[in-house]
Amino acid sequence: MEEHFDLDDFEVEDFQTPNNDVEVLESPSSEMSFATIDEARKYYEDYGRQNEGKYFARPKNDGVMEGDDKREEDEEVKTKKRFRNRSTIRCDCKAHLRIRYDKWSSKWKVTVFNDTHNHQLVTPSKRKKMRSNRYMPKSVKDLTEVFQKENLEVSKVASIFGGEYMGFDNRDCYNHLRNVRHRELDGGDAQSVLTYFKNKQAQNPQFFYAIQCDERGRAVNFFWVDSRSRMAYQYFGDVVTFDITYRTNKYDMPFAPFTGVNHHMQSIQFGCALLQDETEVTFIWLFQTWLEAMGGRPPTSIITDQDLAMKGAIARVFPNTRHRLCLWHIKKKFVEKLSQVYYKKSKFKKDVKKCIWLTYKKEDFEERWMALMKENGLEGNEWLQQLYEIRDSWVPVYNRGTFFASMNTTGRSEGVNSFFDAFVSSTTNLKEFVVKYDQALKRIVKRESDEDFESEHKFRIVKDNEFLLKHAAKVYTRNIFNKFKDEISEALNYKVEEMTNADGFQSFVVKSKVNELQKFTVTLDSQTCEGMCECQNFEFVGILCRHILKVFVRLDIDAIPDHFILPRWRQKANKFRIIDSEGLVHDDGKEESEALRLSHMCQESTKLACLAAPSYESYKIYIEAMNDLSEKLLKISSYVPPPINVCHEIDDLHSTERTQVLLLDPNISQTKGRKKDVKGKDATTHSGRLKSGIELALNKKKRKCNLCKGIGHDKRTCPENPMSKANKALEAEAQSSDSDQEMT
Repeated sequence: MEEHFDLDDFEVEDFQTPNNDVEVLESPSSEMSFATIDEARKYYEDYGRQNEGKYFARPKNDGVMEGDDKREEDEEVKTKKRFRNRSTIRCDCKAHLRIRYDKWSSKWKVTVFNDTHNHQLVTPSKRKKMRSNRYMPKSVKDLTEVFQKENLEVSKVASIFGGEYMGFDNRDCYNHLRNVRHRELDGGDAQSVLTYFKNKQAQNPQFFYAIQCDERGRAVNFFWVDSRSRMAYQYFGDVVTFDITYRTNKYDMPFAPFTGVNHHMQSIQFGCALLQDETEVTFIWLFQTWLEAMGGRPPTSIITDQDLAMKGAIARVFPNTRHRLCLWHIKKKFVEKLSQVYYKKSKFKKDVKKCIWLTYKKEDFEERWMALMKENGLEGNEWLQQLYEIRDSWVPVYNRGTFFASMNTTGRSEGVNSFFDAFVSSTTNLKEFVVKYDQALKRIVKRESDEDFESEHKFRIVKDNEFLLKHAAKVYTRNIFNKFKDEISEALNYKVEEMTNADGFQSFVVKSKVNELQKFTVTLDSQTCEGMCECQNFEFVGILCRHILKVFVRLDIDAIPDHFILPRWRQKANKFRIIDSEGLVHDDGKEESEALRLSHMCQESTKLACLAAPSYESYKIYIEAMNDLSEKLLKISSYVPPPINVCHEIDDLHSTERTQVLLLDPNISQTKGRKKDVKGKDATTHSGRLKSGIELALNKKKRKCNLCKGIGHDKRTCPENPMSKANKALEAEAQSSDSDQEMT
């Protein structure tokens, strides 16, 4: 039995274009033999290219190929076969080379050679356009993968290497990336993500992930967070924003990042998730998993959009966390619900802004709100009544007593979404998404490192007599110093009019020089200078307000009291980044932290392993030292590492941990949103949330599998098809004993 295969089944790695000095190859004959199939194939290809060079032009009317009539008859018979629309067809050329394996000589011998062509031969200048002559060197493939990884234009690779002269173009670069993607997803998209997570955790045990599965073993929800984000949460996890309006991936799964703010007022990540739906059960699983990853410490405050399922999950998992609604989303609804009175430059719009932003007492807000409703005849507006009933969850005056790092919206989470627009598209698979997220984290860390340098090694310009500013420049980061400087500048517009003493406390009335109606009471302890202002700027932002600073100037206080300096705004507040051989963290007070110790040991052991790997001698030294170290540690410790949970079980969802985990790809996510309008646009959902540009592209319909009704594949590659690619591979392996081969 002979096994036939096409030349296109192979990939040429080391083909070099033959030059004119190479010896002319003989025609293949039965006397020839080759050590390997690749050697025979290369000889046949080189011989073919050599003959292509012997070009003889044919008459223009000589374009009819033999066997055309027969082919037409065959095509009429095959009426049921599905054909693709193509502009070209195969010419059914009979030229081929057949070889057979001789077990006595252990070589491949030529059995048949046919050199008859039924088509014109390609000219030497165009032979690189033939599929069999196309060639991408390994260096080009590597650079193409680097361009893809760094989010650069892959189309530039061909022009850099002069691809048209080497035998490849932009399409070959994209085809190579496609092959790499298929190779990486050989076991399925979700399974590839699981493997990626396991490898990340092997590199650093502090990497945390959880995958929720259904009863069929299909992935439902994904959550992961890197070690640095977990450590950053210990310093900056007091306030978190959470938004799920971003759905840019192959499965339309909402991207759910936990976003915070660092000591430079920059957005940072505390982990993220890809969710199957937006139900309360899903949110409960996500918040509980995230809380576990963060050491069981909930945030002080959290900002989300107006979602009832999310609200219920937060109340259950974070009962002591101050939950606040995004003010921007609520303001956008004013335009939709009150377009008759809330329009550009309208008096009602200006008065609403003043009512929301310029009231510092709850009773003042309620009084001005009622007056606005009565003045504009809106007392019976049902939407405004409902909004007023939940005023404590969105109006700033009700939340100024809680630290929110000056945030009123989920804008930072949405900023992360916009950041990802440059990394992913609506066809991005799960594996690509998690890899791109990792790259985005590296950029976030680099941005933080750049700002660390600016704050710690570049001095602020301050006059010698500006004592409070000089002190602020020493302790605060650059961005926080600029905000403090703005408050100092605004203090010049205020004056201190009244002072009273009672029970060791001093009270000051600070009035505006511009607006006499604007006045605030500042109360300070006479001994410690502890106190507060009615504006509650320090409680809300963590920076002293202009009113307290005006009192400090009046009292000749030249340095900011320690209790008014939040550690999270200080320079080097991200102390976990400073890890060297002398200690875990300098001046941190957390040297006994198990997480930091483990992270430090992983980094140090990895460095030593990299030094030992190049030579066998250094490898032996490393292993011997590790064995000695293991014996010493076992004498003082009986620690046994706990098993790693891959899937979490909750309610009716089933999860398993097996030696060989086969994780099926998730279904297309059915998320909340309104139907398309008459014009086919879907720029917002029913809740008024705006979608990003890429999210709008997700309206495109995706092809369904006729077998399992799934998305993203067809019947031929369906996992439930017994004749899929995987099963065919097993059949081919069973027939590998047949030793006859043919090259065409």
